Amino acid sequence: MHFEYDKLRIEPGRVGLVIDAADRDSFLYALPVSDVMERLFGMVGYEAKFSSAGLIVRQLIARVGELQGAKVFKIPGVRRLLRAHGPRASFTKKGALQLIGGKDPQSPEAKFSDHEYLYIEPRPREITKLQPEAVFGYLVEKGLFRIGAELNCPSCRLTSWTALDTLKQRVVCELCGHEHDATRQLVKGEWHYRRSGVLGAERNAQGAVPVALTLQQLETTLRGRDHDIYSPSLNLQPKAGVDLPTCEVDFVWVIPRTYAGNTAILLGECKDQGPVRLDEFERDVENLRRVADALPRQRFETYIVLSRLAPFSPEEIQRARVLNDKSQRRAILLTARELEPYMIYERTKLEFKNIRGYGGTPGDLAETTAEIYFKDTAP
Repeated sequence: MHFEYDKLRIEPGRVGLVIDAADRDSFLYALPVSDVMERLFGMVGYEAKFSSAGLIVRQLIARVGELQGAKVFKIPGVRRLLRAHGPRASFTKKGALQLIGGKDPQSPEAKFSDHEYLYIEPRPREITKLQPEAVFGYLVEKGLFRIGAELNCPSCRLTSWTALDTLKQRVVCELCGHEHDATRQLVKGEWHYRRSGVLGAERNAQGAVPVALTLQQLETTLRGRDHDIYSPSLNLQPKAGVDLPTCEVDFVWVIPRTYAGNTAILLGECKDQGPVRLDEFERDVENLRRVADALPRQRFETYIVLSRLAPFSPEEIQRARVLNDKSQRRAILLTARELEPYMIYERTKLEFKNIRGYGGTPGDLAETTAEIYFKDTAP
């Protein structure tokens, strides 16, 4: 962080820089987040590196414009659109709008009107409510989908998709190499869209969506302090002789304390809407528990965030219960019920009347989780 190592020292709650009495200015370099994460887990015997999933999450967040841009994924229809089409499948605007604005058969209570006042970009003053067409335009403009045309080759008679950037009236079929005039097809046809960028890299790339959405909600809920830092998915490999599990953490969120107290660390595991095998869920919980236990309590307050875009089963709740003990509550459970609204417990407090409708600190979130999931009495 400083060229002269012996002039920088760590002091209680701050960093000290030794200067000459005649010095009028100096410098200090910020430590890259990746280096901070390597040193954080290095102190307990881990080597931490970005996973391929973490790189996808980083690119997805960059595409939508940092964490608050991920608000668009609060809309169930947007997530449904990503699940419905693979990286090489094309679809029309009409089909996309039906998915974005329609109801989900698996979640009939979820509807687009729940998000009609969601702010994802500036809109004309006379348009007060968010429309599905504006959402789709936003996704295309951010580069999550590409515009193109489906053309039928007269030689091989197969249909292929051609991106708008390379589209011409005379095109070469990518399947057989035959050049043909596509003018009439372009005049009669309509645009077709495909997933692009990080979402077009592989079919399971939409697994980055629950991670991005969870990080967005944490930034909003924890009031997005400028000095908070986060990292998406990390592969943790124990060093030789260290008795810790090899595992992946979907995200790490660090909140340095500006007052007397310990730094808070949130370790996250995020799942999409689909089913999760119970043994896989139990293994993830156990791995995160061991990683959290390895971080020294005298220096850190460690919490474990389990988020998924579907309700937790009773068996999963029972497995998550072991993350708490008599001396600390550190489990934070989040579902679409908490991730979709702007305020994290906006919907939850309608079901559980006695909980607080806010969670400004990780401790508040852990206490509310215990009230919702780990009480023997019904809400």
